[in-house]
Amino acid sequence: MMRNSMTPRTFTRRSRTAAAAFGLAIALGACADREGAGSTDTADPLAQEMQNGVNLLYQTGDPVRAEAIFRGVLRGNPTHYGAQYQLAVALDRGGRPGEARTQWEVVLRNAEAINDSTTARTARSRLASPDTASQSALMTLGTDLLYRQENPTAAAEQFRRVLQRNATHYGATYQLAEALERSGQRAQARPLWQKVLGMAATY
Repeated sequence: MMRNSMTPRTFTRRSRTAAAAFGLAIALGACADREGAGSTDTADPLAQEMQNGVNLLYQTGDPVRAEAIFRGVLRGNPTHYGAQYQLAVALDRGGRPGEARTQWEVVLRNAEAINDSTTARTARSRLASPDTASQSALMTLGTDLLYRQENPTAAAEQFRRVLQRNATHYGATYQLAEALERSGQRAQARPLWQKVLGMAATY
């Protein structure tokens, strides 16, 4: 079957560019000498990894792979300010808001400690919101589980969560059918494929 996530676009091109610029500034800002003039240390071996993670998160739209990169940076430097922030964003966008909350609390503490009011304001705003994954985030997590991690059972659960909120979600219907097919549940997948066919004809 063709891969077809059909997830809604949550950002315009301009807002994605702005988010990427802010994210890169946060990421690379942690590679700067805060006791000096704030110049970036281009020799920092983690700087390229951070840029790769930021590109995956904001440009490619792959928060799951980005999360892995930021965790790797934090293994090398547990106090890396940029990686702490970007990991929080990646967890939210990857459909794991509960874990993201814990990370945002870390970000807020560190932002307050260095008087970074912009990042602190962002963290407070997120912490004031409920830990509810968006449909887009659930689709992202589901498609990663299905195609990259090859775990159709876990993927199906994510697509069902989307359909509980929006029973006519085209992408979630398609992907749930695909997940059931791949897990050997063809009888359960068949009515979903029929539904997908009807939706496709309508569109």
